[in-house]
Amino acid sequence: MNDATRADWTIVENEFSTRTNLAFEGMATLGSGYLHVRSSLEEALEDDPQNLDFMRMPANVTAEKFRRQKSKWGAYVPGVYGKHPTLNHEIVNVPRFIGVEPEIDGERLSMESNRVSDYRRALRMDVASLERSFVWKTESGAAVRTTFERFASGARKKIVAQRMTMTSDAKATLRLVSGVDADVRTNGYNHFEHIALAIKRDHSIECKATTDLNEDVSIVAKLFVEGGDWRRRESSRRAELEGEFELRPGETFVFEKRSAVSTSRDLDDLSALDALAEIEAATYDELFEEHAAVWKARWEAADVEIDADDEKSQLATRLSIYHLLRAHVEDDPRVAIDAKGYAGDAYWGRFFWDTEVYLLPFYAHVDPKRAKTLVDFRVRALAGAKQNAKQYGYNGARFPWESDPRGLEMCPNWHYADHETHVTADVVFGFQYYAAATGEDDYPATEAAETIVETARYWLERIDYLEGDDKPSILGVMGPDEYKPIVDNNFYTNLIVAYAMQIAARVGEKGGASAEEVKEFERVSRELETLKRADGLHLQCEGFDRLPDPQFDLLWKNRDKPFAAQVSQERIYRTKCLKQADVLMGMFLFPSRYSEEEIRRAYDYYVPLTTHDSSLSAGVHAIVANWLGYEEDAWNFWKRASTIDLDGGAEQGVHIAGAGAVWMIVAYGFAGMRSPIESERPTFRPRFPKNVARVKLPIMFRGASLTFEATAEEAKIENRGDDPVEVAVFDEVRTIKPKQTETFSIKG
Repeated sequence: MNDATRADWTIVENEFSTRTNLAFEGMATLGSGYLHVRSSLEEALEDDPQNLDFMRMPANVTAEKFRRQKSKWGAYVPGVYGKHPTLNHEIVNVPRFIGVEPEIDGERLSMESNRVSDYRRALRMDVASLERSFVWKTESGAAVRTTFERFASGARKKIVAQRMTMTSDAKATLRLVSGVDADVRTNGYNHFEHIALAIKRDHSIECKATTDLNEDVSIVAKLFVEGGDWRRRESSRRAELEGEFELRPGETFVFEKRSAVSTSRDLDDLSALDALAEIEAATYDELFEEHAAVWKARWEAADVEIDADDEKSQLATRLSIYHLLRAHVEDDPRVAIDAKGYAGDAYWGRFFWDTEVYLLPFYAHVDPKRAKTLVDFRVRALAGAKQNAKQYGYNGARFPWESDPRGLEMCPNWHYADHETHVTADVVFGFQYYAAATGEDDYPATEAAETIVETARYWLERIDYLEGDDKPSILGVMGPDEYKPIVDNNFYTNLIVAYAMQIAARVGEKGGASAEEVKEFERVSRELETLKRADGLHLQCEGFDRLPDPQFDLLWKNRDKPFAAQVSQERIYRTKCLKQADVLMGMFLFPSRYSEEEIRRAYDYYVPLTTHDSSLSAGVHAIVANWLGYEEDAWNFWKRASTIDLDGGAEQGVHIAGAGAVWMIVAYGFAGMRSPIESERPTFRPRFPKNVARVKLPIMFRGASLTFEATAEEAKIENRGDDPVEVAVFDEVRTIKPKQTETFSIKG
């Protein structure tokens, strides 16, 4: 595939800069699900040590200023965690194995100081690979065309393959250093209590490291090159081979490096050594071809096409889907997807409400098997959730705001950990969404029933009754809008808890609840209310409309930076400003419960007060604005949501929940798909701003396999399955026969 035909599949950097490198390497992270590697350069940058010790403290991450680096080495195996002295358990950055350090005629390769032309670094999303090429004009006078290639195998999840080629126009001496470097840190902390390194005769380097939570990580990196004079370079934390080679004019020098990773938590018994042995006879091209075939199948099931009047929409959409496909750990319900999509450790490798509200819909409608691991993860974490509840003095199960793989609360900030309780109900929403989207209707009443009942038991003790009021209230909580920290009867929290209690009443008997408990679940679900003013405005919480104005015009001097980075947290907490959608978030999840007038009134009231400091904010606002016909807002929020990582926001890792939101804007917004929570048949109400001409996406819906395509004039739905499917476009209902396509007129 040439550059012209893959323009919408490839993100290209044509000039290297240390100002943008950190963002590119996070944005271009490669991964197999099991293993993820940031796309830092093979060679180390100048004066950019990766072994500095510093103590990162709990903070508001939205406004946190991270230590400035030119690059951030990172390789992560989901589930491998260490113990941080201030941040609790966090994912561990495993030893670096991608390093390759070339030197020609005594001149070290450096993107900062070498004379380099024709530079190009590209993430090829279609085949999930990284390519970098340039002409290196050495001080000795040679012009060396250099290419680096890399992929994390989709076919062999423990393997990362690399290739470097050099073609010189003059005779030159190449010195090459490559190996494994265990002198790395995670958030400035060393999690390795024991490291063992060994260099073998077959040009392989073995590293075994044990974390401070007693997790073993094994890495084997093997070098492949003809000839050369190799020497060993070893220290307590680094083992490398140094080779010397002759570059002959016009001849191409080829160097390969294959690395494998295994851990003590693996579900299989395939060691890193055995994983490399399995591919000993395969060529690099053969390994790449089987890897590319896996990604071709993934894209056939997931690709979204969007024709818009800007050059970024298609590329940004595919970048979001690329990371959603990469970050999911297949066939392993012991982990979910961490908030940085395993492309960085800024959020410590933990799992949030993102799992159910922002990520689950994509997988449920694209690959239900993957979706099941996410809901199964919460079921497996029940013991941890019960321990959380017990620590707060409650019975039942309380899911954590920031979860580790065991389901334990890891959030070091008390105001989030103590008060952002809605995640416990979000988990139940996720169970029901999965069941409704996939047609696995028995899931909540069978596999998840006990978990649902235990969350309901927690809520029975967590709710309060105000003096003189016999209706339940939920006091002292933080809703999705984290700028209102300890409020009463938060709209979103009450709404989602009432829904979760409704599900608990439905499955209670099968989950072990008594008849009296089921009766209480039902009563709370019916009586727990959200607040609504006489003029029809739904209030975010008690007293919200009486809070002081945030004075954005006076205090928010630079709108390119978060509001929270320019004013104190104390001021934010006591004024009428939002970090992200709260009332609108609830209305997005359950739109049929509210009239268009109610949704419009809420939008018009809350949007001017919303800072969108959260990366999750723009997505929901884009969908709701699109529903309401606010074309300019819908388009602007779409651009903001879709380009955050494409435009340099991935320094500390990608915004994986934001990637899920991008898919939801297309599916729920532009395609107008009704939530399976609210519609048992596939139903679409396509509507998009004038900037968008066409959308096309595959949809799985209760076992039906469809392709939906729409323009402003018509919608086409193809039934790719083997059974007839009843669908609706607006109010027109038709049955589509297998392998047939129906066209619906939607003009006007």
